[in-house]
Amino acid sequence: MIAGATNDNLVKTAFVVAITALSWDLFGFDPVVLANIAALCFILPFVFFAGFAAFRANKQPPKQWLFTLKLIELAIALIACFAIANEIGWILLVCVAGFGIQSALIGPLKYALIPRLSNPNKILDRNAWMETATFIAILAGTVLAADWIVSSPYLLICLIVVLAVTGCFGIFLLPALQGCSESVQESLVELINRQRKDQRSMSAIWCLSGFWGVGSVWLTHLPILAVDIWHLPPQSIGTLLSYFVLGIILGAIIGVLLKQQDLVRRIFLGALAMVVGSLLIQISNHTAASIGLILTSAGGGFLALPLYTLLQDDLTVVANRIAVNNIANACMIILAAITSILTVGLLGLPLVIWLLILSVSQLLLCGYHRTNLSLS
Repeated sequence: MIAGATNDNLVKTAFVVAITALSWDLFGFDPVVLANIAALCFILPFVFFAGFAAFRANKQPPKQWLFTLKLIELAIALIACFAIANEIGWILLVCVAGFGIQSALIGPLKYALIPRLSNPNKILDRNAWMETATFIAILAGTVLAADWIVSSPYLLICLIVVLAVTGCFGIFLLPALQGCSESVQESLVELINRQRKDQRSMSAIWCLSGFWGVGSVWLTHLPILAVDIWHLPPQSIGTLLSYFVLGIILGAIIGVLLKQQDLVRRIFLGALAMVVGSLLIQISNHTAASIGLILTSAGGGFLALPLYTLLQDDLTVVANRIAVNNIANACMIILAAITSILTVGLLGLPLVIWLLILSVSQLLLCGYHRTNLSLS
């Protein structure tokens, strides 16, 4: 799973840097437009393939389905390497979309496997490892691809292939588990309507999607925060991304330590930490802003952990819940991007104020859903 997540970000970042810093031509399109197209190509499959992903996660033996997906990943990785070696932008963009589809298909299954392979009292701990590993993969993929696509493209190619092959061999370590032969594929509308009847897990999904929406805005605008607002050199962007991932890891660790606390209290503490962190970045001081960045991401990691664990309390519907959650996450990320363009780009609202508004909105969202979340 870690290898796959790293490869996703290696290829995505390589494409964005190739069309911007390296000026790869792609039918004459503007690089900013292409970067947003790449983001959509990766995100939209989480919506379009949600029903099929949930069905396969339930129906097919996990080891068999995972091996199939990893073989697909290896094929896409090889095509991406060909595109990088020959500087063919449109093929690399197709690979970004391919990785988006593969990630959308694997998402429900990897979360459904955690409760099947863990004792009930260890599920939250396993989710903490999953959360930590995912964001480390994002950091590693982003930083390495941004550097190596410029300075060492063939080293980048080797890494992509090694990770894809490692992922294939890693499947053999999984125990053989049976699928559910009675599982029936539902349409996207049927999947969502069925999930809406479960108020508690639906509230968890909304709170999680809020976290992903806020987090996506932070990650997208880190370069602007670094260079234009905090007046740091461009090289500091990687450091700030490291701070963000460090915060997520700290939030996950604290979440494990405080797992006996009340669910709603933990979620509120996480959301409150995000607000305090967003207040700190209002100070025109790099140190205070860095602490605010870490605190905000730590709050997000802290509140996301029990919410994912809540979605896994029923083995029979975990994949369905995660599929719907992926839809909500994708929609919230797209909505957050559009509203950010309108508020910051067109209306001229200061970015740091917008980030504070988003964090306060996350706190209010958690408050709105506290009654459903407290249901047993």
